[in-house]
Amino acid sequence: THLQRHVDLAHQFATWVDSHTDFERVAPVPFSVVCFRANPSRNKLESAALDTLNEKLLEAINSSGEVFLSHTRLHGQFVLRLAIGHIRTNEDHIKRAWLLLQEHAAPLFACQSSDHSTTESGSLSG
Repeated sequence: THLQRHVDLAHQFATWVDSHTDFERVAPVPFSVVCFRANPSRNKLESAALDTLNEKLLEAINSSGEVFLSHTRLHGQFVLRLAIGHIRTNEDHIKRAWLLLQEHAAPLFACQSSDHSTTESGSLSG
């Protein structure tokens, strides 16, 4: 059935999120919605900075016009949601969404990393 296919696609996407060091799944996937966020492993970002990073990622992804993600707050954290519901959605679509997330996240991670380094070096010398 379509619903089972969508649940299977959500589980596939969740597997990719779980296996990536710079993303984390923040809720179980009982249906066809995956709640996750970017959380670069090389940074120890404060909650507000992590929220901002994910807000920027959401804006970049949705501005691409190729996919549309939504967001919510779970336990006070800004998180992204991939909802699979269109009858024609297939694995190619979720693969493209995953690739776009990684492509758009990379420059944001680099920016956060340089901001974090600047803050750290400033606090050490000051």
